[in-house]
Amino acid sequence: MEDRISSIIIEHLGLSVFIICTLIVGIIFLSIWCYKVYLQVKGIKDLPCNKHSDKMAEHDNAVIRIETSISYLTKEIDSALRLFQNGFSRNDVFTKTNSPLSITEKGWEMIHRLGLDKIFEKNWNSIDRMIAEGVDTDSAYDIDRFCIEQAIVFPEKFLSEEDILKLKEDAFQNGLTITSYMKVIAVLSRDRYFKEHNIKSGE
Repeated sequence: MEDRISSIIIEHLGLSVFIICTLIVGIIFLSIWCYKVYLQVKGIKDLPCNKHSDKMAEHDNAVIRIETSISYLTKEIDSALRLFQNGFSRNDVFTKTNSPLSITEKGWEMIHRLGLDKIFEKNWNSIDRMIAEGVDTDSAYDIDRFCIEQAIVFPEKFLSEEDILKLKEDAFQNGLTITSYMKVIAVLSRDRYFKEHNIKSGE
């Protein structure tokens, strides 16, 4: 639905209007969030001392989640703009929004060409641990969202610096962003995690 709305806005109003609208929504969102954070911190001061640390820990975790979401949206917008400028469709060249996100034929070609499947296998144990520690439910939705957001915002959690450099070089040669490649890593991670932990994806 979000993709469809974005496409309609861009088709009828133009890319510049879309960017302005996105910035306005982002500013409103940040303003509301800052006000809520202020109220939370103010409320913490009125609590007994022994509850301060617990509340502050909850507050810090919430801030980290929000910052990750904002970074994810920023990278998604940047990736979308680059795709439009290069004449691609809204769907990424290596993945497609198919509820859930899936890898395209070009994506699989890229995987075999770069040996990304071997790179993924080499890093799988640490990825598996990271997902298990980062998601406290067995919800396919939560795991899917976690993998996509984390892979796009924090590539270093999934791959080594050397591996990321290899993807960046290929992205540069093909006029793409690292986001396109990390979405593939996110899908590989999600599907492998579902399989090994017997989680039904609802497909």
